[in-house]
Amino acid sequence: MIETATGLLRSTPWGRTAWRVVRGLVEIELVDRSLALSAQIFTSVLPVIMAASALSGWHSAAGAIRFQFGFDLGALPVGDAAEVSDSSLAAFGVVGLLMVVFSGTSFARALGRVYGAVWQVNSIGPRDAWRWFAALFAVALSVALVGQTQNFAHVRYVGWPLVLAGELIIWTVVWAFAPFLLTKGALAGRVAWATGLLTATGLTVVHLAGRVALPRITANAQRHFGPLGLAFTSVSWLFVMSVVIVGAASIIKAFASDETVVGRFLHGSN
Repeated sequence: MIETATGLLRSTPWGRTAWRVVRGLVEIELVDRSLALSAQIFTSVLPVIMAASALSGWHSAAGAIRFQFGFDLGALPVGDAAEVSDSSLAAFGVVGLLMVVFSGTSFARALGRVYGAVWQVNSIGPRDAWRWFAALFAVALSVALVGQTQNFAHVRYVGWPLVLAGELIIWTVVWAFAPFLLTKGALAGRVAWATGLLTATGLTVVHLAGRVALPRITANAQRHFGPLGLAFTSVSWLFVMSVVIVGAASIIKAFASDETVVGRFLHGSN
């Protein structure tokens, strides 16, 4: 029966596309790669955001995290260190930030491996290390900018549509830039922009769902388990976001490889 259903599915162009999507998600090991990516976001990207926010005084990134997850970073132990004003500790903080940034490239390397596996291109090496730093900076900055879009919510009548539009635009640009950068320009422009748009749409939907569910979940986790509960909830939600990032790339690869009108558009036949 499974073979019959598979045969029917692969008998039409759109059925073959659906088959490529399913096969691509299986081959890319969606769950495993998303787990690895979410762990890297938690251990690499969030420290960069928190350190930069503490040292620069620009708290949009922290606000974005509070808006998304429903808790204040100041409630965590790391928040106390940011309040120290001694100049020697401030200088050490700059050195610490540089160390955090260098270690933070592990996220960009993991993301590069994801795109390399999806598009079957070689991952970049130390010679192109600047691409890791650029990707890390772009993702971290985008979180801060998304937090900044919350200011549009106070505009009468059109506030929340502006917030959503701003978030969608920021994510689209970043997630079109990241795969293009980390594959050394191997992706066609249309493919990169399609990847960015699909990723951005998925992340925006996840963000909307998180605004409803996460504050209550994180408050309950913090009440029962303290900071450990917050960490577990955060990693779990970052896993959902990572599924969107990895899945969007794999889905666009499936569409770009087929003979439907979407596929012809993506690889430039139209």
